[in-house]
Parts: sequence; structure tokens; C-alpha cells
Amino acid sequence: MKSYKNILAILAAGSLMIASCKDNEFLREEPKDKLTIAGAFTSKAQFDGLSATFYKNLQLLYSSKDQTHEAFVLGLGTDVMFDPRDNSVKFNNWGLVNAQEEFATDFFNLMYDNIKVANTLIGAASNPKVVWASEAEKAATIAEGRFFRGFAYRNLANAYGGVPIVPEAVTTPKVDFVRATRQECWAFAKADLEYARLNLPLTTTVIGRVTRAAADHFLAEVNISLKDYDGAIAAATRVIDGTDGSYALVKARFGSRNTSAIYDINKDYYYDLFAMGNQNRQTGNTEGLLVAQFEVTPTGGVIPGGVTGFTRPLIERMMWSQPWALIKSGYTNVAHDSTGRGVAFVRPTNYTIYDIWKNAGTDMRTNETNIKRKFYFGPNIKTVNPAFNPGQLIPKSFLTTREDTMLYVYPNWAKFGTDRHIGGLPDNGYVRDFYVARLPETYLLRAEAYLGKSRTDLAMADLNVVRDRAKATLLTNPANVTIDYILDERARELFGEEFRMLTLTRLGLLYDRTKRFGNPASGASVSLNNNLMPIPQAAIDLNVGAKMPNNPGY
Repeated sequence: MKSYKNILAILAAGSLMIASCKDNEFLREEPKDKLTIAGAFTSKAQFDGLSATFYKNLQLLYSSKDQTHEAFVLGLGTDVMFDPRDNSVKFNNWGLVNAQEEFATDFFNLMYDNIKVANTLIGAASNPKVVWASEAEKAATIAEGRFFRGFAYRNLANAYGGVPIVPEAVTTPKVDFVRATRQECWAFAKADLEYARLNLPLTTTVIGRVTRAAADHFLAEVNISLKDYDGAIAAATRVIDGTDGSYALVKARFGSRNTSAIYDINKDYYYDLFAMGNQNRQTGNTEGLLVAQFEVTPTGGVIPGGVTGFTRPLIERMMWSQPWALIKSGYTNVAHDSTGRGVAFVRPTNYTIYDIWKNAGTDMRTNETNIKRKFYFGPNIKTVNPAFNPGQLIPKSFLTTREDTMLYVYPNWAKFGTDRHIGGLPDNGYVRDFYVARLPETYLLRAEAYLGKSRTDLAMADLNVVRDRAKATLLTNPANVTIDYILDERARELFGEEFRMLTLTRLGLLYDRTKRFGNPASGASVSLNNNLMPIPQAAIDLNVGAKMPNNPGY
């Protein structure tokens, strides 16, 4: 496992021991010593053990359950993706999204778990008994906690609006939480991210650990939400101009698939961004700002997602179609290394497959290397249909049923899978790290901030930086820069990476965009109240000391 995963064991090793008592003191009610939060953490190693929880929770955003669970935050049922198996399921049917709904509840609880851990860390770091190597080390440790607390409140405010703000560790029973306003939650997140960006390190030797650039990236977005466009531009610019470290858009081949092998030679640098082993700075990647770690050693290892029976993230399984199971096209219902083992739990919408690529020209993000649109007959096609030959392109006319194009044959984004699995095993041989934040998004956030200031010329310039890297046609008319266009560009660059649900709820556009561009079932069922997710009913019911009203419509 990656090095920071090893710190999970540190906390247990540093646990405090309770002194033994003499026999004649056994019944004394006043203890000689007691275990407290303040006394439990006295060294940097122990704080590292506690902060490991942040990274485990980050991993759980991408791989904690099977089927469509992780697709919720990536945009399930919105403008970009849907469940192709059943139009009656939640997020295809937005009427089923309610306060008992599992996906939104799990996300809510995961964010508050981060807040709980962060508050414990921040409070304990103030204990004068802690041995710090320097004040800078102490500040950086607190900054890590404040980053993840700010990240959690950014996520909560985007998704649910105003939620209870818990500024310190809760050490006694409390059942009277009160919802703050959405603006107050964003402001709280901003303060945390401001502290983090001033005190986190520029670089770290621990792969995947948060650094200053990630704090400024999310600070830029929170500032946009607060309509502090100048603050957003300043934060994004610190990432872009090198103040927060040396970052740049990748424009040349690099990493594990940059070889002369026949299956690699015709690929491109956008493909390299998503090849296994290529997400971190140590492998030549200059645009990953925060990367959730999943890679395993050559001998293998179960990923820290907790899904029984799997030793890999489920992104390929979830996002790719399953041509290997289309018997009538000459396949044997057995996955191959070159096809992967997608099972079509999530399908891109027509907006994502077709609309955003109209007049794409030479945009490499939609070429056959990066989006597989061509599928070929399998080795047994002569047996089931002698009119075709193995390896021949499957024509659209051959795909005659709904299942043919909803499950078996639809475009596969290379960023979600591979044609060269570890050990040649399509079931468990795809294990790559996931971008939580990537530099192109920083440019798109700055473009959004410029749009907020009515500087469409500068917004266009930032959009063109992203488009130029992709060899796409550049924009020439600032009048074409709208929030819709920025969202289209986010879909082109960040589909399946950005938390699309949070982007659309942040902007109050989930209803509008789903209505216009979503799967027909989602578009027909979505309501204005879905611009916010429901507060979980369990959180409301347990809060018996104060009323916690849900969002309107739930």
C-alpha cells in the first residue's frame, strides 16, 4: 500500500497505558489517571495516526460499496450519467430521493465523521504536553485537520445547504444541534481553508498527503459560492502561477504506458493521465493537486474500501459497458484483458456522449484512444451469425434492442479502465489512484470567478488554456462564455472525476441541467427541491433537543 496507509497502525502503537492500582486503592472512586483526548496525543506520530482517518474517508468516496453507490456524488441521475438498468430506481426517479435515501445519508455521515476527527485533532494539538519539532510542524498538523474540516463543510454546504456547524470536539451528549445558514457554512469552510493554505507544506514526501495547492483550489470554489470573486481568482492564481508549488498541465507522454509497445505507441498524454501508476507527482504527473490513493504493491492487496470480494476500486466495473457478455456479437460471456469487465451500472447520457462533442474537431479527449466508441465482433461470431467476421466493426444496425445499447455497447471512457490489467486479470487487475482535484479544474474555477465579475474575456482565456492542451478549437468570442459553457467544458475535461452533484447543487442548477440534458426518466421526475439533497431523517430524529427542519420538499 502507499506509504501514508501505513500510518493507520501508528495510533494503536502509541496508546497510553493506565497505571496499575494498589489493592487497597481498588475501590477509590477518584482515579489517579484517566484517558482523555488531550492526553491521548502527545507526539507527531500519534497525530499522523489520527489523520490517517481523513485519507481512509477520502478513499471511501470512490470505493465503499458496489453498483451505483459511488456514482451518486459523481452525478448519477443528473445531466452527465444515469443507471441504464432500470428507469424506476432512485436518481432515475427523483421522487425516490428522500430523507431515508441511503446514498445522500452515507455522504452526510462520512463528512461529519471527518469533522469529528478534525475537531479531535485540532483540540488535542493545543495540549502543551505535545512534543513538536517546531511551531511550523504544529501549525501544519492543525492545518491538515482544518483542511479536511473545511473540505467537509464545503461538501455539506454544496449538497445540503445549511447544516449544523460543530467547531470543536463534542465530549458530552448533545442532542440540540441547530442548522446554520448555507452562507455561514461556506464562511466556516473558508476560514479553515485559509488557515490550511497558509500552513500546509508546498510538497510532502508522503504520497497522496494534502498540500497547500489543494487548499487554495477548494478555497477558490468556496469563495465563488460566497461571491468573493476576487478572493477566488487570487486563490486559483496561487495554484496556477507556481506560488503554491510547481504545477502545470501535462502536454507530453509520460509514465507507465509511455512505451514503444504496440498497444501503447498510439496513445496520447491525456490517456497517460489516467493510466495505472501515473497520478502522482513522483511519476511525472504535474497536475494532480489531491489524489486518493489506491495502488497496491506488485504482490497485491485489498483496497481500503471494504467491498467484500473485490481487491480493486469498482470504477471500471461501474462505468464501462459489457460487450464481453453480448453473446450474439460473438463473445463468450467471459471478460478479456482488452475489454475489461465493465457491468454497466452507470451510463453516460446522450449529452455526455454526443452533445458536448459536437464540432469537436481535433479534441483529443474524444478520440478513440480516450473514448472507445468502436466495438468489434468477437471470436465466435461465425458460429452465431455467419454474415459477420471476427474483428469486424459492429454496425449500429446490429444493435437492435434496448439492452444492446444500454448495457452491452456504449462508449467507454479510458479514464475508467484499462486494456492491460494487472496480471491480465480483468476482474481485479485495474487499480489506479483517483484525482480529487486536478489543475484543469482550477483553471475552470478561475474562469467561473471571472464570469462572476463579467470578465468574459479573461474567462475565455482560462477556458482556452484547458482546450489548447486538449488540441480543441479555441474560443474566439467572449460572448459565448456562459455558465452553461463552463459546465460543458467541465463535462468534457472532468466527467467521472468532479463531484458533479456538488457542482450542480452549489450552483442551484441540478434541476435545470437535469431537466434539459438528463436521461428522459431523470428529466421527467426531477423537481426544484432536488437542487439540495435531503438532510438524513436519522439525524433529525436523534436531535431531540431542538428542531432540525429538512430542506423544502423533503
